[in-house]
Amino acid sequence: MERKVVILVLCRKVIAQLFIEHITNNTQMKALGVYSFSEVRSIALIHNPALALVEIPERHGEPVQETFDVCGDIKEVCPNCKIMLMCPEKDKKSVDACVEAKKKGYIEDYVFYDTSPKYLTSKLEALLPG
Repeated sequence: MERKVVILVLCRKVIAQLFIEHITNNTQMKALGVYSFSEVRSIALIHNPALALVEIPERHGEPVQETFDVCGDIKEVCPNCKIMLMCPEKDKKSVDACVEAKKKGYIEDYVFYDTSPKYLTSKLEALLPG
């Protein structure tokens, strides 16, 4: 059986690598790290992911809007890709945005930064298409 591709769009490369290793070693998914929002569209176009985990980064500016723009880019090139967001649990604006996006069906789910690799993997597996 061919492994489904999941892209992890995370600014924290060390954390991404931990998740990638856990996903690859414990599931039928192939996990790829994307460490820059500017690379997401081309990576999605090449790999046609079934799932994408996209981080709302902790930084100044408009990280929530930038994240939703990236999600839009993914959906534009891979309309069937399911999206999960990862957000900082202490940032009310990010949490509220995740809750609203899930309510509106824009994303399938979200997790917080402090999620364990095992929990994240189980959430991603639950979203895998048939």
